[in-house]
Amino acid sequence: DGLPYFVMEYVEGVPIDEYCNREALDVTQRLELFRQVCAAVSYAHRHAVIHRDLKPSNILVGADGVPKLLDFGIARLLQAGDAIESPATMLEQRVMTPEYASPEHLRGEPVTTASDVYSLGVVLYRLLTGQLPHRLKAQSAEDMARTVGQTEPQRPSVVTDATNGRRLRG
Repeated sequence: DGLPYFVMEYVEGVPIDEYCNREALDVTQRLELFRQVCAAVSYAHRHAVIHRDLKPSNILVGADGVPKLLDFGIARLLQAGDAIESPATMLEQRVMTPEYASPEHLRGEPVTTASDVYSLGVVLYRLLTGQLPHRLKAQSAEDMARTVGQTEPQRPSVVTDATNGRRLRG
């Protein structure tokens, strides 16, 4: 009828952390899968797209073992030649998953590609340890930002390994 419409691929799969546990992937296999996710995020960044909500449930792995990066609903474009988001984006800045958000995102500051890289680090920590690096209880955004920005998480080498229940080495 001449009306615009939007077509998206249906992605069938499970969150990356569930997939790793269900398939009993070892550390090397988890890292290889994660490397593919990093390549997808790198592609988005090369095209000036910041995802802003990287977390396991936004990374689905299909039966073929290929991860797909999903939910660009709060993603934003970087302005040409600028590392800071546009003012329109800044109004929505608090839309996020706090457990995976970078300190600057929690503080309501402009989010850059570095914020996505931070979130990838949290996802990797979860894949290797089965835990989040910080325990964020029902806190204010300022308290969460303080927790994330000022406390060191346990080294993954001393946290129980999600792949086999032993401690990671290194």
